[in-house]
Amino acid sequence: MIAETLLIIVFGLIIGSFLSVCIYRIPLGRFDGPDEADFEVDETPPVHIPQTFAGREISFTFPPRSLSPCCKKQLAWWHNIPLFSWIALLGKCAFCKKAIPIRYPLVEISSAVCAFLSFYVYGLTPSGALVYLMCCALIVITVIDYDYFIIPNLITYPGIYIGAFIALLNEWRPTFDYPVVDGALMSALGVLAGGGFLYLVSEVYLRVRKIDGLGLGDVKLLIMTGAIFGPEAALFTIFFGSLLGSLSGLFFIVIGGRAMSQHLPFGPSLALATILYLFLGPEIAEYLNLPISARP
Repeated sequence: MIAETLLIIVFGLIIGSFLSVCIYRIPLGRFDGPDEADFEVDETPPVHIPQTFAGREISFTFPPRSLSPCCKKQLAWWHNIPLFSWIALLGKCAFCKKAIPIRYPLVEISSAVCAFLSFYVYGLTPSGALVYLMCCALIVITVIDYDYFIIPNLITYPGIYIGAFIALLNEWRPTFDYPVVDGALMSALGVLAGGGFLYLVSEVYLRVRKIDGLGLGDVKLLIMTGAIFGPEAALFTIFFGSLLGSLSGLFFIVIGGRAMSQHLPFGPSLALATILYLFLGPEIAEYLNLPISARP
């Protein structure tokens, strides 16, 4: 058991290193170009300044090897050892000695924690693997949305398709257990409960206040959550995501000195609420007397 746990944690750290690559490169490449539907609220999208290596613009696939985020020099193999290389380098670039953002080890640690929790709560099962995959997507979404006010279609669209496929698969040959939907009906209800409700709220807010209060990226994120985990997960995410969003807004106003009219990304709050549902949903529901199914 101890050996399995250590392997899971090491695996999570390695995947976390890859997630940092996704976080850095996805906004740079933008793939099929900036999609205004991805930008939340009515913020001006950040200016895309191409970053180059060897005369070519950096994208998700080029260059194939990792670069220093500071000076764009290619890293040696030992610079890529998750967490430990950051510690060994004292949090500084091996070449230019600039500080490497602490988010890099934090992403790796977050990935390892989610890998451990997925294994601990759901075991080495298809459901456990899917839960961890979802957590990885939510980690990437959280950081990108915080930086750019964007939730990439590159993540949400495949997630929605995966949810639909799994729902149909479970109808024909049950493969995924709790917390994954058991069929197409629950997946469809999850889509309506999540994306449909949030879209309605955003439309009402737009018509009343005459400004965008939510981005379609948030709606797509909840559609993905509902499609994979059903209506309970979607409604839980909406409720606790709104609560976490309000608390974070108050924090930034009181501690950070932000104006009340200044926008904050909603994606990180929704992502954290989804992770809470996946690992603590039934326990939170029991404590608060909420109508959510108990974990089998």
